[in-house]
Amino acid sequence: MIEILQNKENLDKIEFCARDGAENLGRIAGYLDKDTFIVDELDCEDFFMDGLVRAILNLMTLHNIDKARFDLPEQLGLLKNLGFVHDEPVMNSISAFFDRGCN
Repeated sequence: MIEILQNKENLDKIEFCARDGAENLGRIAGYLDKDTFIVDELDCEDFFMDGLVRAILNLMTLHNIDKARFDLPEQLGLLKNLGFVHDEPVMNSISAFFDRGCN
């Protein structure tokens, strides 16, 4: 069974890890800059990226953070393909992203 768990031990970063038992499958992390969540770490196979990004963005909406920026130049192409960003690595409304439903 694959779980996506929030790491509450690292107080410097907001982080989610995907695990299968004790095996780490992926990790996403970032920090808050005023009203924007900055995603600056993403380490996973491509097929886990969608779930990890959605999990951390959902957490942001639960805490009334509605903007995100992806400082992940090496993964920008896949983030575009998955519909998280367009020309710029910025999400101006996380809520609008979730409101449009699954593609």
